[in-house]
Amino acid sequence: MRLSLLALAFVFTACGRAPETAPTSPPPVVLPQNYQSLSPAQVETLMTQTKNLGILDARQSDEMRNGLGWIPGAQPCPWLDGNQAKLQSLDRNQPWLVYCTIGGRAELTAQAMAKLGFKEVYLLKGGFAEWLAQGKPVVR
Repeated sequence: MRLSLLALAFVFTACGRAPETAPTSPPPVVLPQNYQSLSPAQVETLMTQTKNLGILDARQSDEMRNGLGWIPGAQPCPWLDGNQAKLQSLDRNQPWLVYCTIGGRAELTAQAMAKLGFKEVYLLKGGFAEWLAQGKPVVR
């Protein structure tokens, strides 16, 4: 009996301590300071004043086809499908607007763009959900 207790105590201590706290969310996305988050109204102004603005939709293809649509001029660049190849093919000196449903995948895409050396990147605050809520134009 004493040997069993000793063996049990050894097993519990040999495994080490569990971490005090487990992460509850992914690490924060770090973007260059010149990357800006813009409101839907600011994005509309940007779209009319920037002739060569590229627009990337980081949502999945089925999200774009779900009836809600997409921002005019947007091209699909789904984060979850591994959009690195798409990003590699884009002009790093062109200004880009990136959005997704609420902003998380757009931030991850922008972070990848920063690592690739993109100079001018904008994010849509609140994502496509906010764009829709404010009644901005969409393609369906």
